[in-house]
Amino acid sequence: MKGAPIIFLAPSEDKATGGVRGRLVESPAQRWVRERLVVLAKTGSPEALKKAFDVKDLALDKARTEARALVGAVPLLPALSRYTGVAFQALNAATLPPESWAQVFILSNLRGLVRGDESVPPYKLKLSAIPGLKVHWRRALAEQLAAIPEGPVWELLPGDSADLLKDWTRPRHEVEIFDARGKAVSHFSKKYRGLVARWILMHQQGDPRKVLKGRISGCQWAGAAENDRGGMVLRLVVEP
Repeated sequence: MKGAPIIFLAPSEDKATGGVRGRLVESPAQRWVRERLVVLAKTGSPEALKKAFDVKDLALDKARTEARALVGAVPLLPALSRYTGVAFQALNAATLPPESWAQVFILSNLRGLVRGDESVPPYKLKLSAIPGLKVHWRRALAEQLAAIPEGPVWELLPGDSADLLKDWTRPRHEVEIFDARGKAVSHFSKKYRGLVARWILMHQQGDPRKVLKGRISGCQWAGAAENDRGGMVLRLVVEP
């Protein structure tokens, strides 16, 4: 497939604070989520808020304050500056060419499919927090996915995020991560997804055969097979 490689990543719970104040540009689907989150933050019971934000005490107060502020002007940062979790630390987008940020797409529970250079406010939101949110995004993502540029797609997502794309018919590649004993790596898999994404963007190479020849720090490639998404799944083994 011609075109620059496209990377799909899951959002992180950890996010940078602050940003340049401005108004969110939003679609009707994005507005639907934002307005319901604001109402939840203003009227939800303590139990509902804990479920929505999956935090407590001072962190819960912070999440509620951020959600209630999602009206008018809000602090905005590019998505790849806002998300600061393990995968994004490994990606280290600040050291990548700025134009490559537009090749990354993040599945945000608040905003749907967010491009890496697209503005995102500070927020917390679990997919289970708002009734119908998962179904809403499955339906609304179709339009966003149709606008993804041409190029090989790398779906570097955990199962819950990948489930949102299950009706998308475009071919895409994946990476499975194992330890030296052949056991699937789960807890630390985010780091290696970030490292794979970084290699692909640094080398602007999305062909699985070429990616298999690349060196990922602390890992070894161990083959590939066809997946059920019309692409390839590459096996990455973490060195002991």
